[in-house]
Amino acid sequence: MKTILILLALFLTLSNCSNKKNNFETTILSDYNIYKVEVSTNKNYYDSIINLISDTAFVILKEKENIMFSYANKIIEHNNKYFILDKSSLRSIVSFKKDGNPITKYGRIGQGPGEYVSPWDFDIDTTGLYILDTKSKKVIHYSEEGSFLEERKIPFFADAIKRLKNGNFVFNTTPDGTQQPSLIYTDSEMNIVGKSLNYRSNYIGGYTTNNIIRENKTGLNFYRAPSDSLTILDKDGKIKAFIVFDFLNKSVPQIAKTDYISFSQKEQSADFLHFVNNPICISDSIWIGLIEDGNNQYTAIFNPFTNDFGYKKFTRESSVYDIIEPMFSDNNGAIISLISPELNDMCNDYNMLPDSITDALNEGNRVLLINSFKRK
Repeated sequence: MKTILILLALFLTLSNCSNKKNNFETTILSDYNIYKVEVSTNKNYYDSIINLISDTAFVILKEKENIMFSYANKIIEHNNKYFILDKSSLRSIVSFKKDGNPITKYGRIGQGPGEYVSPWDFDIDTTGLYILDTKSKKVIHYSEEGSFLEERKIPFFADAIKRLKNGNFVFNTTPDGTQQPSLIYTDSEMNIVGKSLNYRSNYIGGYTTNNIIRENKTGLNFYRAPSDSLTILDKDGKIKAFIVFDFLNKSVPQIAKTDYISFSQKEQSADFLHFVNNPICISDSIWIGLIEDGNNQYTAIFNPFTNDFGYKKFTRESSVYDIIEPMFSDNNGAIISLISPELNDMCNDYNMLPDSITDALNEGNRVLLINSFKRK
């Protein structure tokens, strides 16, 4: 489906720079598949996917001493462990075993080697854990066990990082109102080797997005709120396709997408819908994300290949076993959500949770809810 080019052009302008010396890649919009998804409250579609949940499990995160977090901005499951980023005042990355027992904390706040000021994103693979310190413009490399290995400066401001399968990195740069590339590729020594997806002129931003670059079954997806388009990348970060969302009469005005802070000071945007996070791919065709307006948040489920979309608000009639705040997928049909004791006043079957889970929640522990889907 290679239509809807004009829609996408409203939000993103692909880089046309070509530099043989730096091996910059020229990207041409017509080379990519573009899938359009109309956003609707299709309850039947939403329920048909929810009905595929075949099993639920819980993991109590047993925080202790300095291995704790205030708010989970990002969760990655790797090597039978959970790694959690907290961008609140604690500013830390901590890890837990698959059974919830704590392992370690990575680095500490400071400006010395192995220390960070503003850890805004991280990634992990077989070579270790990489923390992006946005304010200090550096990437800190730790072993999986928590030992500091090295750090390298980056020549730009960025708020998202992903280590690619080829050993390079891709970063999302922070917007500054110019038509700078939003994606910058570097080698392992942080030398720039490629750029793509220029920001619109005068784009400043203002929305917060977690998991801007997220891994999926076949590669990566890139999304920065409140854009109406999601970019699909392969494992080496090369652009493969785009998903364009049509929010109909609830789309965020272009002026708000360009500079949300200025817009929010002048107008209320309660009726405008946008994704809060980068949607999560849980199978070959099912994606799950969070959308919100000014007052409410909804779980959204969609299939970009069949133009199916449905979303649902969490209400007092909802179940504690629902997908409330989707955080991560293992790419094998399971999705991880966070649950909290506040659910006692927010759903109709809190008392149906196992006693061990309610006891843990009442003691202040955070719990992961893992929903597994049957394969269609």
